[in-house]
Amino acid sequence: KQWYQRRVAITAGNQQKYISKAPVIPPIPKRESVVKAYNSRHSTPAPEEEPLPAFVELFKDEPWFITSLPDCEKLRSITLTDFVTMVLEALSKAVYSIKAEICQSLILLHSDFGIPIPTDVKYVTLTCLHDLPQRDISRPAGVNFITEAMNLIQKLNVMDEGVLSEVIPFFIDGDANLRLKVMALLRSRGLMNDNTFLEDEFDSWETWKIDEGANRKKELVEMTRKWIKEWTSRYTTFMSNISSEAKKWNKTIPEVMAMLSSPGTAPVISILNFFIFKCRHKEEVIAVAKSEDGKSRDKTSEKDRNAVISMPVIRKRNLMRLGESHASKCHPERESTLARFLPMLDLKSHTKLNMLLHGFTSWINLALRPINVTPFSVPESKRKLKKKKVPTATLR
Repeated sequence: KQWYQRRVAITAGNQQKYISKAPVIPPIPKRESVVKAYNSRHSTPAPEEEPLPAFVELFKDEPWFITSLPDCEKLRSITLTDFVTMVLEALSKAVYSIKAEICQSLILLHSDFGIPIPTDVKYVTLTCLHDLPQRDISRPAGVNFITEAMNLIQKLNVMDEGVLSEVIPFFIDGDANLRLKVMALLRSRGLMNDNTFLEDEFDSWETWKIDEGANRKKELVEMTRKWIKEWTSRYTTFMSNISSEAKKWNKTIPEVMAMLSSPGTAPVISILNFFIFKCRHKEEVIAVAKSEDGKSRDKTSEKDRNAVISMPVIRKRNLMRLGESHASKCHPERESTLARFLPMLDLKSHTKLNMLLHGFTSWINLALRPINVTPFSVPESKRKLKKKKVPTATLR
């Protein structure tokens, strides 16, 4: 037993001695720490954020952009077409003061980058113009939107029957500035309107029959479309017989075409030029007829002129009797009917009635040119007959 214990002690001592002399092996690190150490030695810089497109950067600080479009972070990879579509959606939902700002932004966008979908922009703009309430045409916000919308249409260079039928009602019901803006838009697309034939035509429409309500704009648009359709048919007939029409005017076909359109003129504007062309021709024919009629009238004397005057029946109290040209204080029966009911003005008193009637007169003196009227003139055939001599009597 002692020997065994001694042997164990010697073995343990030799083992301890061997362990102390053996090299120290570090523990094996875990996999996560190895990956971290590798990444720290071979680290790459983080990718930079994609910049905003230039067309988004241009409007990101605008009030309409902040209120109507999503966060800029969602627009970093958007295309120009998708961005224009989002702007058009905001245009259809915004109030009219914001609509004007969006139209201005679309004009700037088209100038700098070019709008790839002008037809969609025209459609949405015309829809907003069509839905504009009648009462807003005379309000500043509505007028501003109409002006900017027409500027956008002019910038996009789009003009067709739909655009024309939407802007003509604004000419009819708009103020002077809006009327000038509509005519400027038409001239920019090739309108040849040296005179006022087109303005007189639109003003002659019986729009007073249309009620001032929500349907007035729709009825005006429908009236404009019918007028365009009628003159389109006439223009088509004229162009089908252009050679004979040119001979009638003693002009060549290129000369006639130059009177109807110029390079860049929209087809629908050529129809307006055709209308002006026909009005000018009608005016020339009337001028020639008047000159010939004037020459024939100069040969006749004033005594031979006939006139028939048809006076309307007036069932109201007269303000002045025909031929009365004075105010009489001595004879009340000579006063006009109105003077019999109104009190005399007293300059010394300052009553409310005198203030309202100050400067009123009960008589009117009109200087009229004398006119010789012979409603029952003798026919020319009977003038040649011998007149019977009327016996005269002499008074003494």
